[in-house]
Amino acid sequence: MKKALIVFRKEWREILQNKLILYTILVPPILLAIIPLVMMYFIRNEPVDPEDLAMYSQFVAALPWLSPEEVVMYVLLNQFVLMFLMMPVVIPVTIASFSIIGEKEQRSLEPLLATPIRVTELLAGKTLAAVVPALLTTWAAFGIFLAGARFLATPALLRALLSPMWWLAFFVMAPLFCILSVAIGVVISSRVNDTRVAQQIGGLIVLPVLALAMLQTFGKVLYTTQTFALACVVLAAIDVLVIRVGSSLFQRETILTRWK
Repeated sequence: MKKALIVFRKEWREILQNKLILYTILVPPILLAIIPLVMMYFIRNEPVDPEDLAMYSQFVAALPWLSPEEVVMYVLLNQFVLMFLMMPVVIPVTIASFSIIGEKEQRSLEPLLATPIRVTELLAGKTLAAVVPALLTTWAAFGIFLAGARFLATPALLRALLSPMWWLAFFVMAPLFCILSVAIGVVISSRVNDTRVAQQIGGLIVLPVLALAMLQTFGKVLYTTQTFALACVVLAAIDVLVIRVGSSLFQRETILTRWK
């Protein structure tokens, strides 16, 4: 564990020196925290569009403690909350891709693996360096959003935003997304030698999150705690599978003989 922490500190020093990664870590969370609050401020006292009411009419019965206007606002805000879940996907894959491919480009990975450090310790350190900033910024952005919503939302709407579904999303699903993103980053980085290509390929995993948000936007589905619990189980299974694939590709002998 001590060696993994050494790798973690080394990765952090390099992250702090890379402005592109810092922007990736800091800018999206700030925007995702502010934009829904601005939207809420401007439309909270505006009459709801009848077309929106018609589109989400099926959700009114599912949320009887909310007024029809609050239901529309809740569904709209949910899109942004789902967007928060993109951060545990995008940030770790960006850091992991840069970290591993950067080592390959600098030819520093082979000497590192020639030391007594085990591959599991190296991966643990790099995983921590990718997961910790992603989770901290995701939680911080969600905290800022909730703090602002406390003053802008009605009490009933605020209670809906504090439902167990979202605590499950941010404290179970978000870490699972982080682990999946890092594992995919390891797999991609073992096959490509360009950081930008790895990030573009890794960025494709945000598409399922966007698809989930769009389904709710168009009134096709209303996500519940049970939905997110099932998603967490599926994510955990996928994590195990991808980690096994990544571990088989990230072997000391393979790196020292094939990664060029």
